[in-house]
Amino acid sequence: MSRWVKEATSRLLERYDGTPFELRLWGGERLRLGAGAPAFAVTFRTRRALCEAALRGTLGLGEAYVRREVTFDGDLEDSLAGLFQLARSVRSVRSLDARLPHLAPALPSFERGLSGVLDALRLGLLSGAAKRERLAVERHYGLGNDFYPLYLDRRLQTSCGYFRSPGEALDDAQAHKISVVARKLALRRGQRLLDLGCGWGHLMFHAAETYGVQCLGITLCENQARYIREQAAARRLPVEVRVMGCEDLDGDPRWDRLVSLGSMCHAGARRIEVFYDRVKALLAEGGVCLLESVTREQESPRTDPFVQKHIFPGYWPPSVQGMAARAAARGLDVLDAENLRRHSALTARCWRRNFLDNREKIERITGFDGAFLRTWEFYLACAAAAFRSGHLGAVQMVLSNGAPRDYPLAREPLYAAEEPSLRDRAPIVPAVQFSAWGAAAPS
Repeated sequence: MSRWVKEATSRLLERYDGTPFELRLWGGERLRLGAGAPAFAVTFRTRRALCEAALRGTLGLGEAYVRREVTFDGDLEDSLAGLFQLARSVRSVRSLDARLPHLAPALPSFERGLSGVLDALRLGLLSGAAKRERLAVERHYGLGNDFYPLYLDRRLQTSCGYFRSPGEALDDAQAHKISVVARKLALRRGQRLLDLGCGWGHLMFHAAETYGVQCLGITLCENQARYIREQAAARRLPVEVRVMGCEDLDGDPRWDRLVSLGSMCHAGARRIEVFYDRVKALLAEGGVCLLESVTREQESPRTDPFVQKHIFPGYWPPSVQGMAARAAARGLDVLDAENLRRHSALTARCWRRNFLDNREKIERITGFDGAFLRTWEFYLACAAAAFRSGHLGAVQMVLSNGAPRDYPLAREPLYAAEEPSLRDRAPIVPAVQFSAWGAAAPS
């Protein structure tokens, strides 16, 4: 087994010139990959761990990590970023069968398995039908409002922040993100804003408080809806929330502004066309929408088995080309597009740091066990590494339904203009402080 692994791996990775690292096997043997001193090491402590990683992709690798049968010598995020570099080398070598006939028939399955381990780290996830979307979203975001404040920012934003500098605090980056989105939408008093996949509602709170906009949020998660209702009532804001899918929302009257920060990924490959149909149907003539999504270079039915099973069932990132093409096919004009990949990498890194800093508190408050914590640690490190290495991207695309009304001609006002003065408002109350949902818990 060791001889076969060494020979196949050396041939498979003969073009690899990325970050050097070491592969260590359970029997003590070591394989050096790349030139120079190893930046990290991956240790397979059991034969089972290697076989499952090769045959089951990230599901096998991640679950072996959770069981401590795979360990990383070095920072987990840095190690996974190195594996992303390796994945690019693997994809560039596709003619191995002809070059290595003496390893057939074992090599094809090994090559497919290793390629699956590395390629699947793109985090492209299994699409889901409409009847599964609600359960999938509830499974992820319904883990409890006492969990998310311990690693997200205080506004509980689950999309990336907008960093003015790499060292900016996550809370500040997320506040800036909300401000940037509002400006890109060119919000005006008296408009109606629809937020598809509204999360915990803080973009709507900002739009209502700062611009005098009437807001409706759509979510599939009951705990998010309860939080939004409590906050809207406490602040006396024109913000409503409904627990439903966008296909169930009546398109009359249509909306002046529409925003979706990541929710199209939950529609999946099979239902993304329906998502764009609904955007077109719900947006008023001359209206503007902002769609933000995690993206990948090329669309594919390939799924990440680890994240599909343990983190985000039904999640499927489109490509930038796919986003633009679907908009154009429905007569939606692209006004602006911005790549937020680096912002996503910084955000995921902050989430992971918060998660690790609060690990003991998370375990104590939520009762989640060690396996759950190692599962999320692996997921957050994967996300940061994927954005950092370019295996995943993130794009904000501003679209108009025909000629936009009252939209800035130049881009500068989106960033330079002062927002309207904030009126007096209630302070932001983290969701963790809501114990009974009938009233805020005492501070």
